[in-house]
Amino acid sequence: MGTWRSRFESLVVTAVRRHLEVDLVTDLEDVDATDVRAITRLYQVLDRRPVYSVGLDHIVETVDQHYARASPKPLTRRLLASLLDETGGHFEELGRAQEAEQCRRIAAELAPGGPDRTILYLVSAISSRQQLYVLGSLTVDAVLRALLHEVGRSGRRIRRAKILGAVAYAAHTTGNAERLRVAVEALAAAADTPGYRALVTYYRSRVLIAGGRVDEGLAAEREFSRAAAAIGPKDRAHQLVASALASTTPHDSAMARASEAALRGDHVGASGWYGQSAEELPAGPFRSAMRLFAEAARVQGGLLPSANALRECLSRLCADDLFAARTVTDVELLLTGLLMRAVDLHEAGHDAEIVAELADFLGEFRGGTAVGRPQDSGAYDTDARADMTLVDFLARTTAPVTPAEITHALPGHHVLWVNVTGAEVGEHCLTVVTLRPSHPVPLVRRTHVSAADGKALAQCLGEDSEDAPAEAVRRISRLFFADVDPDAAGARILVVPDSVTWAMPWNELAPDGAADLTISMSAGAALRTRPAPAVVVPRVIGIFDETELKGSRLEARALEQLAAQGHIRFTRVHSLAELHDALEAAPYDILTVSVHGTQNDGFEYRMLLPDGPSSPAALLRLGLPRVVVLGCCWSAKSTERADTTAAALSCLVAGASQVVGGLWAIDDELAGRLLADTYDRHLRRGVPLPQALRQAHLALPPDLRPGAAGLAFIGRG
Repeated sequence: MGTWRSRFESLVVTAVRRHLEVDLVTDLEDVDATDVRAITRLYQVLDRRPVYSVGLDHIVETVDQHYARASPKPLTRRLLASLLDETGGHFEELGRAQEAEQCRRIAAELAPGGPDRTILYLVSAISSRQQLYVLGSLTVDAVLRALLHEVGRSGRRIRRAKILGAVAYAAHTTGNAERLRVAVEALAAAADTPGYRALVTYYRSRVLIAGGRVDEGLAAEREFSRAAAAIGPKDRAHQLVASALASTTPHDSAMARASEAALRGDHVGASGWYGQSAEELPAGPFRSAMRLFAEAARVQGGLLPSANALRECLSRLCADDLFAARTVTDVELLLTGLLMRAVDLHEAGHDAEIVAELADFLGEFRGGTAVGRPQDSGAYDTDARADMTLVDFLARTTAPVTPAEITHALPGHHVLWVNVTGAEVGEHCLTVVTLRPSHPVPLVRRTHVSAADGKALAQCLGEDSEDAPAEAVRRISRLFFADVDPDAAGARILVVPDSVTWAMPWNELAPDGAADLTISMSAGAALRTRPAPAVVVPRVIGIFDETELKGSRLEARALEQLAAQGHIRFTRVHSLAELHDALEAAPYDILTVSVHGTQNDGFEYRMLLPDGPSSPAALLRLGLPRVVVLGCCWSAKSTERADTTAAALSCLVAGASQVVGGLWAIDDELAGRLLADTYDRHLRRGVPLPQALRQAHLALPPDLRPGAAGLAFIGRG
């Protein structure tokens, strides 16, 4: 019976392919690296909660930019249609009926025949187990997401349980835990036989184990085994249940042995078998994830007993492109564990250099690796390509930099790495690593965050820092800068904050004698960034919102005065199109953008230019000068997601060396006053830009300085 059923299903699949007039082998060639990859990125946008209207606009614009002039392959058309139909539903929820109708109209043109036909097509793409493993992970992910959406609106002829069973199987066997979780919930509602209900239990056990709830997962697995024994061949899910039941018994594959070893707490076995799994897989995110699991087992098992062992661990991670695994698992968690292991070793008497290397490598993962990489001229020709280019840069694994390399490339700089760890209140630790120019060995200090320290830290975060008591600022300043050389008058400081401490009033926290303070995603990023050249008479171009922003008027007047005195050549533009034409016509040294900014990051961030809202991607397509001043709220905020960058960091990725940006919602008049003074010191008196910003900040009345600390200097000082 089983053989007959398999042959029959194979005939059905063949008939579907013939009916759809598609050669799947040809259709899927190279699609993972281009079309489907972009579609998967758009699905990630759709997943964000809350769903922002600007994100939905981005999806429609991207489809138009990429596919309006092309003839997409059949698979691509079906995936786009499903994506647009789902987007239309979100537009409808936001009350934007016209946009919803536009999405559904385009979807119908791309994939005529409705959801049932799309389901048949997509199922045929993943029906063959052999073919499933040949497809790229992004292709499979996009197909599963589309199927989950289409099943929800399919007709009565479609057996939902069968389709969802196939989706769950594909998600499980390709290691796609997120899609499996969604499929299990949908299958639970659609299960119409004991077999499908047993499958729900089985796949739920896999979701629990993947989430670290091992005991609950094993209990669910035992429940499934009992139920599976009663499923007969007449049950439509019999074959899937039998396959799942076979998978609960021990296997000989390296991945299965690694999982078993991990469940037993055998860290030595888990690290070895996960490492072998990585060797058996082709290069890509899944191989990177297996390598990460192998090294995580070493961390958990205390199998990295020395600084050299940690360096060997880093070498293995870099060789397998660790950062590519960000789409599969929590990379930052492992890197934080490695950093804490390095601190443990240092406190036990081992060297401190490895602590600095790991702290900077963690900064590289958070976005530093995207900075200082050359890109082709067309990398940002549309918002969609700009977004994808940034994702590419973030996924590149970079080599760790050593303290010796940093002190050689940044002479005279104090470099500080600041990290806050701990998930629960009362368990937080502050780790500060300080590299002083007077001493080649980093100073490592790990401090338990007391209740008083925690309160002061919270008061000094973000916009709330403008109202922080002076004592709180002094307390945090002492915690952060205690190891700065006390004899270093006029110290230059580069800070690499973690995501928790990124948005802090750094110019207020810096020691009084500091000549300047720069924040950077990593020291490695600063080293890769070319210094901004000194120019006798700089060319400055700016775009301003003088209608609503008094500070913008102050900034524009200051630059006009400097131009009248012959210190600069100044060009004003009033629209994005004018800015584009001016930058195309002549080179400039400084670009200043003084307009409103929104709170989001990535392409969802909007600069409200005089001629309308624009994403940072519009700036990235302009050929940026070395210095960019973004007098815009939130332009330099810490990113909310690991797969994107904020506006200021995007400018650094696109070629700028120095960026001034807003860490939070800044007072526009105060920001204009600060920047006007900064321009005077930098462009008239010749003070380097980071020092000019620091001096202008300190020159403000003490009661105004906290409100101006939201403007920060980012990049290479």
